[in-house]
Amino acid sequence: MVFNIAIEIPATIYLTYVGAKSCKFKEISPMFFSMMLTIPIGTIFLVSVNEQLIKIIMSILVIFFVVLIATGWKLKAAVTNYVLTISGVISGLMQGATGMGGPPYATVLLSKGDNDDVTRGNILIMSTGIVISAIISLHYFNLFTNELLLTGLITSPLYILATYTGTKFFNFSGNKYYRNISLSALGIIGISTLLGALF
Repeated sequence: MVFNIAIEIPATIYLTYVGAKSCKFKEISPMFFSMMLTIPIGTIFLVSVNEQLIKIIMSILVIFFVVLIATGWKLKAAVTNYVLTISGVISGLMQGATGMGGPPYATVLLSKGDNDDVTRGNILIMSTGIVISAIISLHYFNLFTNELLLTGLITSPLYILATYTGTKFFNFSGNKYYRNISLSALGIIGISTLLGALF
């Protein structure tokens, strides 16, 4: 995880810039800040519960949200500040406990009815919050080392190139496919993690 965060920092800076241009931060701020505040609570849960149980819960939740999004399910009620706050809390708890806080807020943001660019921008900014919280936690526990940061800087260009390519693909025609590609990746992760935890 530490190594992944070190690689992701430069790409996150770039994606934050991309997301900031199209997101509606004022609208999603209740979700963003409630998520940030509850991530530490989820982390406390993580260190208090059996690792295998965490993996099983994480996998089931990820698969559940993937199915919700894939079937086109959307909240029938208006996405109010209350709904955004509750989804932020759920995302924060899931992120802290399982490292997979994305599906809950993605489900709600996809239900808002915004166009693809705004939805993507909102999701990117929420993802930035997750990386920021991880950096703070790693710094607090003194897990960042000079060797780790150097390795991250050396290996991050390939990650950034892939991120840039993905951004160009989205701008060209990816808005037609990005949801299915993302759901497929999440589904594979959820199922493989669940099978690994069970067997």
